[in-house]
Amino acid sequence: MKQHKIKIGLGVLLIGVFIISFTATQKNKTLAKLTENYRLSDTYMQESLLDRSKFVTERDGEVTIVVLGSSVTFGKGANEAQPVWGKLLENNLNERDSVEARVINHGYNGYSTADLISREKIEAVVKDKPDIILFELCLINNNRYPQNNVDQTKLDIQWIMDRFKEELPDTLVILQTANPTLFNDVFLEEGKVTYEQYNNEIAEFVTAQQWPFIDTYHLMQAKMEDKNLTIEEVLADDVHPNGVGYGLWFELLNERITVPVKMLH
Repeated sequence: MKQHKIKIGLGVLLIGVFIISFTATQKNKTLAKLTENYRLSDTYMQESLLDRSKFVTERDGEVTIVVLGSSVTFGKGANEAQPVWGKLLENNLNERDSVEARVINHGYNGYSTADLISREKIEAVVKDKPDIILFELCLINNNRYPQNNVDQTKLDIQWIMDRFKEELPDTLVILQTANPTLFNDVFLEEGKVTYEQYNNEIAEFVTAQQWPFIDTYHLMQAKMEDKNLTIEEVLADDVHPNGVGYGLWFELLNERITVPVKMLH
């Protein structure tokens, strides 16, 4: 009698496991179908950062966004009252209907693209399985002592993008340059190009790959001119933005939040 009850109990347990497994499988199939339908939709063909945020929120309940880069992504120079651009993006998205966003900050003080690779920060991003990545290209540090070879920087960026494509094929990746600094037109010690020239060449390379791209460096210069702002008024020091600078950065991003990503070049 006891053995009979044990067999019944095991049977019920197996049925329960089967139901849970079947339900999970059906849910995954539904998500896959939704993704396939979305990719075939007119919305996806003209998809913006906001469109992807809304779609993932509807599908999963929350969109996970990683901001990746150097200290100007981490937020050096920002404060609680005037936060870094990634936090401003999170706040803005969560004020919108149909979006629940969580921004994970992978900004690292002093890091170049080579550092992101050698110190396994790309693997850390992959582990977060983000739906969207905003990748600030670390050119401030690639340009600093010692200046990284521009061609090697292109190879670094290509390696990172290939890694994202392989490990996160459904993730939307948008690349960005960073803010202007006091060193725009200065040849640093043993440097072969200025920060301005570095930005120009990398922007040309990224655009040629047809990756979604926001040229923050040049756009912010134009925005500062429109607002009659000097470089000193937007920086906390020689390099890092203050609250005004991060506000300008986010303003540029927000102006493009509904622009189809295919047009971000």
